[in-house]
Amino acid sequence: MKATMRVFQFDQHPDRPQTLELDREAVETEWQLESWLHANPEVILNEPLLIFGRQYGLDTGIPDLLALDQWGNVVVVELKKGQSGSGSASEETTLSQPQNYAQSLSGYDYDDLEEIYLEYKRNLRDGEWDIGDTAVVEESLKEAHETAFGGGVDEFNTHQRMVILAEEITSRTENNAKYLLEQGLAVQCVAVQWFQFPDNTAMNQSLLVSSTVVDYPLSRVQPEDSKVDYSTIIRQVRDRMYDEIGEMTHHSSPADISGPASRRLGFDSKHPDHPDMVLYRFKPHMVERGKAVVSIGLFGSDEQEKDRVRDVIAENADQLEGFQTSDEHRPNSDLVYIEFEQLDREPDEEFVDTVVESMTELVRHYHPKLIEEVDPE
Repeated sequence: MKATMRVFQFDQHPDRPQTLELDREAVETEWQLESWLHANPEVILNEPLLIFGRQYGLDTGIPDLLALDQWGNVVVVELKKGQSGSGSASEETTLSQPQNYAQSLSGYDYDDLEEIYLEYKRNLRDGEWDIGDTAVVEESLKEAHETAFGGGVDEFNTHQRMVILAEEITSRTENNAKYLLEQGLAVQCVAVQWFQFPDNTAMNQSLLVSSTVVDYPLSRVQPEDSKVDYSTIIRQVRDRMYDEIGEMTHHSSPADISGPASRRLGFDSKHPDHPDMVLYRFKPHMVERGKAVVSIGLFGSDEQEKDRVRDVIAENADQLEGFQTSDEHRPNSDLVYIEFEQLDREPDEEFVDTVVESMTELVRHYHPKLIEEVDPE
């Protein structure tokens, strides 16, 4: 039996709690759905993705979106308006299309993926897609991956992953995808639905609601040397950081600072006058390197603004005790940082306190200075 998703606004008034059911709206075109997800890839899966290709021609067809995950695996995203297996695509085509695309991509090396990214950047520059500032644009795909995920990978395209995304995943699509999972293919099915507030309300907003219908453990596509999960300490640090600096950085909740993460914490400020390219980071590398790092990094392609940020960081670094600076200009480098020796994968509360205190000090020190002294030109 197909599950029906209903969404309510909940007013927690102490005397009379009330609910308001939102109206489900059908997506008008697949292009509309594709554009929404292109600009907001965090909706696709419960993990970050870097979009590096859209409507790129392969010898087996044209996939809707191509992405990289945090380990450099290629993710093929195939979109369907309405139900999966309806419209122009049969149930068989819904699953065979992404398999064909993944098969074509399985032979791609890094240089081949770089070609896809170069075409993607050309289309962005030519105004082919209007997605605001959400695209990660760097000189190379490797640099874009480092910017998006806060760390590099040794090898790209080890696994090819497939995501079938529709407003409704039919039971047949679900069962077929589960069969492919049993055969060793990395297939996920995601339902994304669009809800709007009723016309008689003052809310001029809408919601996208996503639900992963067919899934698998991420260990299935992780390199052996990266199967370290720091999600507990990252969540602890994130939640504490929200209490300390959430009002300053204009974050509305801990989840607004960062979604679920297992490898590192990185967030920008939502303050309208704060440079968008500045990323405050906590990198727990206890297992891999025997240390953890709190730092400020940069991402983006505006080199002039990057230089202004670097100047502000350098000019005010002496006022921070224990922190070091770096003049490296490569992607993902730490401009100012402090390291803590730590060998335990799950450190005690005292270590969490130390990390939060240092990160809070870093944000409180630089946040107002970056607002005041980095003037956009």
